[in-house]
Amino acid sequence: MKKTKKLFATAAALGALATFSVANAAMITEWDQTNVTPRPSTDELYPGGVGYAWDAWNYIEPGYLTDPNTGAVSADGFMPSGWAKYSVGSGAISNAAGTVVGAMTWKERDTQGPGLSIVNGDDVTGDNCIMSAGWNPDSTVVLDGDGNDITEMSDYWGVDIKQCSDPFQSSKRFKSVSYMIDTPLDLTFNTTNNGQTEEYRLLMKYGNQTGSRVTGFTMQLGFVDASGNFTEAGPSDGLSFCSRNGNNYDYTVPTTSDIMKQGELDALQAHGLFGAPDKHHDSYGYFNPYVRATFLMTANQTHIVASDMAAVHTDLFGEWLPSSNLKGGLYFDADSIIYTDNILMASCPGNYDEEAGTTGVATADCDQACADNLGCDAPWVTYRESVNITTDPVTGDWIIPAVVGTDIRQPIELTTAELDAIKANPAWSTGAIDDLANVNINAFVNVSDLNQDSFTLRVTPTFDESTATTEPGTAGPADFEITIDAPNTVIP
Repeated sequence: MKKTKKLFATAAALGALATFSVANAAMITEWDQTNVTPRPSTDELYPGGVGYAWDAWNYIEPGYLTDPNTGAVSADGFMPSGWAKYSVGSGAISNAAGTVVGAMTWKERDTQGPGLSIVNGDDVTGDNCIMSAGWNPDSTVVLDGDGNDITEMSDYWGVDIKQCSDPFQSSKRFKSVSYMIDTPLDLTFNTTNNGQTEEYRLLMKYGNQTGSRVTGFTMQLGFVDASGNFTEAGPSDGLSFCSRNGNNYDYTVPTTSDIMKQGELDALQAHGLFGAPDKHHDSYGYFNPYVRATFLMTANQTHIVASDMAAVHTDLFGEWLPSSNLKGGLYFDADSIIYTDNILMASCPGNYDEEAGTTGVATADCDQACADNLGCDAPWVTYRESVNITTDPVTGDWIIPAVVGTDIRQPIELTTAELDAIKANPAWSTGAIDDLANVNINAFVNVSDLNQDSFTLRVTPTFDESTATTEPGTAGPADFEITIDAPNTVIP
């Protein structure tokens, strides 16, 4: 928990979704939501229509909660959410023709609507960033050297507004998704000139909800006119993607992510799926414990092209999977808290139907044998040493079998006895591996004095069948059933 003096009035700042530094005037003032339509939270999906469940973790001081849809400030001290899995908010993002092409999404706990905020002058580092909206989940009581409580109102969770320097894995990334392949998604930002160049870190999670495989995507900086026409910025227009140290990428000579530091120019899939331990992670990725799954990022001054998904991903799944056809997983809940991440222990190498897997009832895509097999039409496998979880006799901690990785051994099938034990244990559950449809984007943007009062970040998902890798067991790289109902589907 950081102990600093806040430079803003909490409720007002969250309502505006921008914070301002006294010493360093902002260049980006706000996310322009002209093309965004707030949609009701999907908490009505809670089974049986139970509604909001009381959640002690969500208590905050009365009067400091902003409703994500109306902007109204609450009178009580509880979040309007219970189980995070079923309590999701979104804003539909439309193009100039009025077609919904994507969404901004968020889980209503420490993240709040409209899902994105601008920080000018982080309250610890002074940095600028474009990040999620909400509160620092690591907020807690602050004690002085003598153990006296010196907590200020601005230190409490629900009041301590998110900052660029908040702890790792504190829901800092805003979550945007695309619904249509080869169709741009525009995020427009209002600006004010201050006679200097401001650098912003882009803390973004981008989701493939197109219903199609994706071989890459482009990110462009530019301007949208009154008719909705986009023009990519020129070399002298005051916009640039840049390295962490603020050096602009060249307008014509590209810089690739494979020569940059991690966190500077990336499009990474979740470490829990792929990757070796590092300074932020003490565990190994489930599918590959050595190598991260990434797109190659090629950056110029005003555009970045993501392509060439890493072989550790394509060798297993082909090109980037959409949210409508994900692989299935078996998860173990190690802390008995529903809204924290559970541990991926096994996976479905075939087709997976989450509805049939969770209800045990056959669907059009999963017969009763498939439903009885927890929604998988093939034998479940594990990339771990086993699925047999034990406890430490001294500490009582769970001992999770290590990930092996296909470099050493192919995944092994679960036995009937193991699957029966999993079905009988309420600490286990099945669900789609959602992070296969997401990538974490790291980039930096320089904004100088502009000739107009806004600019646009355009993201476009693409599919190139001529370069695509085929998923093992499918007829071709485009062999996917498109089932998504874009305007009504939100997967955070």
